[in-house]
Amino acid sequence: MSFATHNTESLLHCLLGTWPTSGQAHPQSIRKKYRLYSPTALTNAYKSVKEEGMSVLAASKLYMVPENTLRVRVLEKIDPENVVMGKLPLFSQYEEAKIVDHIKTMARYGYGYTVQECVDLASDYAVQLGKRPKDKPLSTKWLKGLRERWPKIKRFTPRALEHVRAKMAKESVISEYFENLQTCVNKYDLTDKPHLILNVDEKGVSVNHKPPGIVGGGDICPQAVTSGKGNTITILGCGSASGIAIPPFFVFPGKRMNPDLMKGSTPGTSGTVSETGWSNTEVFRTYLEMHFLKYVPGRSDEKILLILDGHRSHVSVGLVEWAKTHNIILFLLPAYTSHILQPLDVSCYGPFEKMYNFQCHKFIRQTAAAITKYSVCEILV
Repeated sequence: MSFATHNTESLLHCLLGTWPTSGQAHPQSIRKKYRLYSPTALTNAYKSVKEEGMSVLAASKLYMVPENTLRVRVLEKIDPENVVMGKLPLFSQYEEAKIVDHIKTMARYGYGYTVQECVDLASDYAVQLGKRPKDKPLSTKWLKGLRERWPKIKRFTPRALEHVRAKMAKESVISEYFENLQTCVNKYDLTDKPHLILNVDEKGVSVNHKPPGIVGGGDICPQAVTSGKGNTITILGCGSASGIAIPPFFVFPGKRMNPDLMKGSTPGTSGTVSETGWSNTEVFRTYLEMHFLKYVPGRSDEKILLILDGHRSHVSVGLVEWAKTHNIILFLLPAYTSHILQPLDVSCYGPFEKMYNFQCHKFIRQTAAAITKYSVCEILV
């Protein structure tokens, strides 16, 4: 008997339930490689359970579909329309729907995620749900499976940044933003509560400051001493519409927080570390939980309106859920408009950078010492 004939015969026996009792292997010892039911049968079985109240066991026998395959769909652990074989997805259908909705919403606001950013987003969510350890992130293979289960998730090639920036800065986009902001303020009764309307933004500073302008004479341009190349230190700043500023929060480059990094800082200032010195999802979550809530102006159960840009580190699926439970409304600026709409960026960080560069220049002149990350807080006092 040829291999092809044997396979055909085995399949017929499997379908008919007439396995020989001698000379051949038991059916359970042969691996089933193909689905032996139609998608229509699975759909009909699912409807019988959900709409007609039939038991999962009875429906599986009636329509000849695997009981477990039907059960996981009835329990909504997997999309009932999904007939792909293999292990169950990491996330439940409800959790995947949240991820998909988040990706679509952010894209609609102009903050489209790359493939890797989508994977990072889901990895962070899996860690928060306790479904994945932090040192075992998801891969792009997971995203491929997600796109198969949710066909509405598509990959696009974005237009050039300058074109997008020009388009997003149109009068209609700006007008729509302020209309939505006014609607939000009215909806949550914040018109006369400017202390509950806040703006957060981050600013990167370097120990290699930009020298200030120097007055000289003749054709010779004098040189200015700097500290050479160094890592970036990020400052998270936040203020309210009433003029109240929350103490700054520093993000230093490194793997372990050293108390000496905060030497000379003003009261209330705190910080943490990241490998690059830039903010990320974990850092921003720490900032909101441990710092922002501690210093936000007094409130009872009133809503807080927090205006911010849609940077990937600022808005994640888990962070959105956390904000809801703490009565915080995350209000996003339109993409590529922070240079005209981000309050801190427009009115505060420009003058701040000039003052920082001047103080760095003064520090080097007076102490003859190089600026390091350990002297940044002292310079900024």
